[in-house]
Amino acid sequence: MPAARPLLRSQEPPWEALSLVAGFLDARSLAAASCVSASWHAAFAADHLWARLCRSHYPSATSLLPLRHADSNGNAADRRACPHRGLYALFHAASSRGRSLPAPRLALADVAFCVDLFAASGETALSFAVAASDAGVTKAPGGVFQFGVDVSDRNAAAGPGEHWSVRWTAVRTGLAPAAAIVMMDAKVPASRAGALRSGERGEAWATERMPAPGCGGGRLEAEVVVGVRGEERLVEMVRLGVLLDCRYVSVDEGLRYLQHFLL
Repeated sequence: MPAARPLLRSQEPPWEALSLVAGFLDARSLAAASCVSASWHAAFAADHLWARLCRSHYPSATSLLPLRHADSNGNAADRRACPHRGLYALFHAASSRGRSLPAPRLALADVAFCVDLFAASGETALSFAVAASDAGVTKAPGGVFQFGVDVSDRNAAAGPGEHWSVRWTAVRTGLAPAAAIVMMDAKVPASRAGALRSGERGEAWATERMPAPGCGGGRLEAEVVVGVRGEERLVEMVRLGVLLDCRYVSVDEGLRYLQHFLL
């Protein structure tokens, strides 16, 4: 009867073999393997492995991280045990986030809009203040930074003339000290509303370039639309909005713009 074969015990690969395997692993596998044990960490967290990955995926990142510096005796020494691993993690996390922006720190509830409409004679035709959260915006999904305010109960008449003037100011409320930014101060050509007879409705509008935060110009435009009725041009509605390249910006985009000036 043949002798029984001895039982084979599974053994961990020798430490030297780990270093041979490490060069063929990707970043996810290296990170997982380095958590197995102290010897595996020494093999799979070696800086030269992560330096290779940095040079392959994020080559410009390596310029941010000097590898070695001189110690007090003038000898070269490592700045950290594995600086490239942290650098790779930083850039990988940044690329994983895509192009999404953080939520604005300013909310609609923190903002009020003040609007003054002047007739061609210079007299005040309409003046009101409204909280942005109460101004008829559709928040989401797909909500845009455009607000409609019904003023039909005010019996305000813009009157005849070549143009009216409108000033729209955004004000931060609820926090001290107060802050404000003039979104628009422009003329509204009355002719855009058309020749209105009794009961007929029309709209006149104006746009004005808005300053970009931190520089002298920008592509953002503020828009005010005035809805009027009849020969007296009774003001029934005022719409306020912000456009970028002929499209209305989203609510979050508008709030991120305002917070540069109001926070």
